[in-house]
This record gives sequence, C-alpha cells and structure tokens, in this order.
Amino acid sequence: MQQLKLEPDDETFVYSRIGMALISAQRVEFITTKLLDLLTEFDSSVYGVTTEEFLDLSNKSKDKRKTLGNVFKLLKLNPKLVIENELDNYLKDRNLFIHRFWQTYLTSQTVEQAVKAAEFCYSFGAFSDRITSFFKGFIFFLALRHVKDRDHVDGDLKLWEHDFDYFLSSLDKKHLE
Repeated sequence: MQQLKLEPDDETFVYSRIGMALISAQRVEFITTKLLDLLTEFDSSVYGVTTEEFLDLSNKSKDKRKTLGNVFKLLKLNPKLVIENELDNYLKDRNLFIHRFWQTYLTSQTVEQAVKAAEFCYSFGAFSDRITSFFKGFIFFLALRHVKDRDHVDGDLKLWEHDFDYFLSSLDKKHLE
C-alpha cells in the first residue's frame, strides 16, 4: 500500500467524524442509563414488564458503576423488550471505538486509513442513532402505562412517538433498520 500523507483538511475531517461518534456514544449511554433507572425504580410497582431476575440484579447493582456493558447485560434479561444481538454488536463497536480506535484506524496517517476511520465513525454514529431511537421508544412504551392512549403522552415524550413506532417495528423484526 502506498503511504499517502493526509492533508490537514483530511485530518480535520477525520477528527470531526470522531467527535460525532463520541457524542453519539454518549447519547446512547445517557438514554440507556435513564431507561435502566426507570425500570429499576418503578418496574415492580408500576410497569410490570421486566423479569424477576432483572429486578433482583438491578437492585443489587444500584451502587455499582453503570458501564454500558453492565446496563446492556441487565436489559438483556428482558428478551421480549430488547434485541440481544443488536446490543452485542453495538457494544462490540462501541468498545472498539473507545478502546482500540486509534490502534485500529490511526496508527499511520494514510488516506486509506483516514477513509476507513471516517467510514467506521459514520457507521457507528448511524448505529448509535438507531439504538438511541429504540430506547427512546422503549421509554415512550413505559409512559403509555400512565395514559389513556398515545395521544395523551406528556409534551417532551410526545416528541418520541416516532421512536415508539420504531421500537415496535424493531421488536417485531428482531432487527434495527
């Protein structure tokens, strides 16, 4: 492979994609932690949608650090409400991004490597958007337990109505599209 040096504009573009991927990963971690908190705090008395094992383990883990891997492990205890292989694939990509991105994509500054790095970041960002939408839909689903129908969901949550449709469609297909 010919070693082509990146131009400063190429490097700036790659770093902008890395920033986009980082923010999208943080968004996933934020929404999944919120979902886990809602399920842990209210499920046994309000929602009634999770397994006993989930409730037991989530209560025991309240004082533990909530890594994304631990959050996903707890959520997978409810197989009817999550798509396990999608969570596994996302976690694999997220861990590559957080722990091995430089090693995998940026050890030499070639144009080819920059393209691969930018493509990974774009793909990871799109995957993050799908996961985020899925979990927003899950939270919307939980909100439906408190209202007559979806038209009566509170204002901010009402913005997630299309995420709820995505949540249902994804569960039905067992895949995030």
